[in-house]
Amino acid sequence: MKASAKAGLEQFLTYRLHVLNKLAERGIGERYQEKLGVTLPEARVIASVGSFGPFSIMDLARHANLDKSQASRAAEALIKQGLIQREASVEDGRVVLISLTAEGRELYRKVMPIARKWNVDLFDCLNEDERAAFSAALDRIIESMQARSE
Repeated sequence: MKASAKAGLEQFLTYRLHVLNKLAERGIGERYQEKLGVTLPEARVIASVGSFGPFSIMDLARHANLDKSQASRAAEALIKQGLIQREASVEDGRVVLISLTAEGRELYRKVMPIARKWNVDLFDCLNEDERAAFSAALDRIIESMQARSE
């Protein structure tokens, strides 16, 4: 029997990605908390709205890679802190959009360098060729999975 056929859970891609994700989230979450006093979901909301917003809560959840309840709780906390605001959509008055306040834009300018540095740090253990190969492999897997779900 091949070694790969005997492989346990720790060799499954989804398991390994989950472990990597948890470790990466813990690390970046600690940095946001230490440097800015915000949680990871709050930082994701700020980064998403600052990069792509304004959003409805549903769109925000999708872009921030949060479930709707996480996005909603993070948005509420940020509203209370005066970092984001609600406003009616000019296209559809029934839709409420989340956007950054001036203070939120200032926080966005602090969140993004931390995120960029963390991303660089994650790949420090790989050389340039390995980073390129890893990125290409992830792209192919994502494209394959998206095609299967269509």
